Amino acid sequence: MTRIPTKVREELVSEDPAERGRQRLRLQRFRMAVATYAVVTLATAMVTRLGLGQMNAAQWVAFIGLGLLGNTVFFILFYTNANLRFSDPSLTREQIVYSAFWGLVPLYSLPEARPILLMFYLPAFSFGMLRLTRRQYFSVVASVMGFYLSILALQYYQDREGFRLQYQLFLFGIFAILLLWYAFFGGFVSDLRRRLGEQNRKIQKAHAEIQIEIEERKHAQIEKDNLIVELQDALNKVKTLSGLLPICASCKKIRDDRGYWNQIESYIRDHSEAEFSHSICPECAKKLYREIYRGKV
Repeated sequence: MTRIPTKVREELVSEDPAERGRQRLRLQRFRMAVATYAVVTLATAMVTRLGLGQMNAAQWVAFIGLGLLGNTVFFILFYTNANLRFSDPSLTREQIVYSAFWGLVPLYSLPEARPILLMFYLPAFSFGMLRLTRRQYFSVVASVMGFYLSILALQYYQDREGFRLQYQLFLFGIFAILLLWYAFFGGFVSDLRRRLGEQNRKIQKAHAEIQIEIEERKHAQIEKDNLIVELQDALNKVKTLSGLLPICASCKKIRDDRGYWNQIESYIRDHSEAEFSHSICPECAKKLYREIYRGKV
């Protein structure tokens, strides 16, 4: 049994919609179990009415009292979420074993109707089809057959009137074979359900990983497109000069693609990001301002 702190247990139910849904399903299955208790009680009453045996007042009190007590305990466990303290919150195995224990009362009190009463054990076993593993089923079968064997041993010890050992052992063997078949088949169904669940979880995990990868690729593509746009904008802003430039050998003007001659400053400014600030080099200054330079000599 795996114990979960009360605070964590409450958070599991209050915050996780999936856990709340599972709790509702467990309560529905519990209601079905209560209905089965009611059907078995009604069938037991019909058996006594048909004259297949009688139960005294004490036996009826024990029969109905144990049924009410057990179902009340299970209801409190489910209603308060205390069932989440168990490794199997559905309490399937516990409910089946308790129902078998509860059925000991009519099984002991109505030996003539025992074959009919044993049939009502089967619906309880059906509740474990989708929940119990094969090992768990075998443990339940062992508990139920142990209860049944204790009834036979008690009646044999009491030397009860009408008790036929060979007939009772025959019923015991048939019932054991039937429950073992339920254990094999129920374990197979439960194992198949678990394998399908694992495959479904793997598929969901793979699908989630694929979705993540798709989103990452989309994000990478968006970043790539943004980078391309940024590079394109940068290239549009950067103007470069390349190839042969026809330039006048005298005035140094440059001819553009339309055949117009432009000042070299204008051409370079239009085809690059360069800006000009005019000045005069020393050689040109000597040529242009010869008088100034003569005075300095």
